[in-house]
Amino acid sequence: MSSMYVRSGSLLGCHCAPLRAVKSLKGKSNASARWVRRQWSDPVVKQAKREGLRSRAALKLRELNDRFQLLRRGDLVLDLGAAPGGWTQVAVEATAPKNHKTDGPPRVVAVDLKHFDPIEGASIVVGDFRQAAVRKQLSEALRGRKADVVLSDMAPSFSGTFLTDSQHQLRLCHNALKMAELYLRPGGNFATKILRCDGSEEFRADLKASFDVVKAMKPQSSRPESTEMFLVAKGFKGVQQQEE
Repeated sequence: MSSMYVRSGSLLGCHCAPLRAVKSLKGKSNASARWVRRQWSDPVVKQAKREGLRSRAALKLRELNDRFQLLRRGDLVLDLGAAPGGWTQVAVEATAPKNHKTDGPPRVVAVDLKHFDPIEGASIVVGDFRQAAVRKQLSEALRGRKADVVLSDMAPSFSGTFLTDSQHQLRLCHNALKMAELYLRPGGNFATKILRCDGSEEFRADLKASFDVVKAMKPQSSRPESTEMFLVAKGFKGVQQQEE
């Protein structure tokens, strides 16, 4: 199975921290040094690195998939905010055919503002999915089909102010849901990261209006102090036509 890369312009700021080696704390700020020490001592980070995964977030998706059976062999997946590729790796792994043949088209389409290294079995689009030109590229990468699963591990560039960060995260959730409404087939599945905040229950209600089942989970691989959780929605009802 080949990989494909498409690049476009970008506007939307989001990120997922990659796993990277840090050789020295010299010259780093106190905050950066604390982050490095936490990475060094984090057993989840160590496990992800041992398994060749690009981020600890990959283990979170594995937990979600084990619990809710989000991804099945043969599924076509759209991965939003995919860099550095941890969720994309897991999606490719989970949707691969039983015979592991790699001669078919990519089954995972990943989009992010940032360039990241290709992943076999994935088609990568670089750009802001709010732009019509980027959405056209996504449709082409999906070969004109609707996705079976839409995933979002998008996160804002955190400011350290919870109210601000949670609202930015909530906006990303709404953007992800809009993409699901555009690209997800009826009966398909959706998963997104969200922070516990005043607007999270309202967003969960929006999901319940659009999906048959909505569940919440904080994976064990999330840091204990994190306010993140993941909403998993199954059985997309399709876009409801408004009455005249």
